[in-house]
Amino acid sequence: MTEEKLELKLIPENDPILQEPTEPWDFKLDGDPTELVTAMGKVMLNPNHTGIGLSANQVGVQKSILIMGTDADLVVCINPVVEKLQGEKEIYLEGCLSFPDLWLHIKRHPEVVVSYQTLNGEWIKDQHLTGIKARVFLHEFDHLLGITFEQRVSSDLSLRLAKQRRAKKQRQRNKLLRKIASPK
Repeated sequence: MTEEKLELKLIPENDPILQEPTEPWDFKLDGDPTELVTAMGKVMLNPNHTGIGLSANQVGVQKSILIMGTDADLVVCINPVVEKLQGEKEIYLEGCLSFPDLWLHIKRHPEVVVSYQTLNGEWIKDQHLTGIKARVFLHEFDHLLGITFEQRVSSDLSLRLAKQRRAKKQRQRNKLLRKIASPK
């Protein structure tokens, strides 16, 4: 990376980069991923759109890196691999930083066994994730494969209705903002 601070921005939902699989991070060729991961953390934890997971391609970097968690407990997964999916799939409401204000019911396995490399390239093998950690990992892992959460929704109707709800909320918010900006 460069000597100047790396500044990243979220890629909008209609950008084709989100549909493309990422490339593995090569520690010899790509170097130390710390600066990229730090910049990703700033995007994910931005108070205007705080998230609990982010993949590198969501900020325009086509590398196989995802982060998840909080500022106090950030998990960095480089070149992640899903070893095993466990449990009966469960439906849960998910959002995505690349799809502002869109909430979809997504069916995912409640447990997953994963392996990944840390910031220094060390492999963490067969880590068992459950609950929200499993869900966030699988959501972000999908991004690395070029799959967005709207592709995981159970029906076109559900997706269409969710987008209509989002559009209505955005219109209401814009109306309120115009009212605040020009009081009579």
